[in-house]
Amino acid sequence: MSHESQPSWNPPPHAHPNPHQSTPPYPPGPSQPYPAGSLTMPGAVRAARTLAYVAAGLTVLTALVAGAAAGPRTAGAVMGSQFPALGALICAIRFGTSRSGARITAIVFASLMILFGLGALGNGIPVGIVQTGLGIAIVAALCQHQSRVWFTRTRR
Repeated sequence: MSHESQPSWNPPPHAHPNPHQSTPPYPPGPSQPYPAGSLTMPGAVRAARTLAYVAAGLTVLTALVAGAAAGPRTAGAVMGSQFPALGALICAIRFGTSRSGARITAIVFASLMILFGLGALGNGIPVGIVQTGLGIAIVAALCQHQSRVWFTRTRR
């Protein structure tokens, strides 16, 4: 038999080029849409975190102004009536490293911000619209699909 009549053997296209190397990892499946630990925080989560920072900052600023104008008792009343914003801030600080518990707790605090803001509006305090708006925006951002995926991702 001559050399020309023998067919040349080529490995199948799906075979790994070097059998001594490990096979490459599988791409992420539906339960793991992102590689572990290599993502940046989605825009909706960053927006919710920023809004929680703004709400807490406005709470502290309002308490300082009220304390300077009407005394420490009024400043304490402002801080007490705005505790959901401070709770949302604590959750927002943990958004980068926490699991879905921080997301759910932040949604609860933002919902309380909405209720407290509506209560303030019902009592004739127009600043309640700011708290209500911030609470709605935080809840809307954290209820998006990309936010849920971020908090349920696998970690290294």
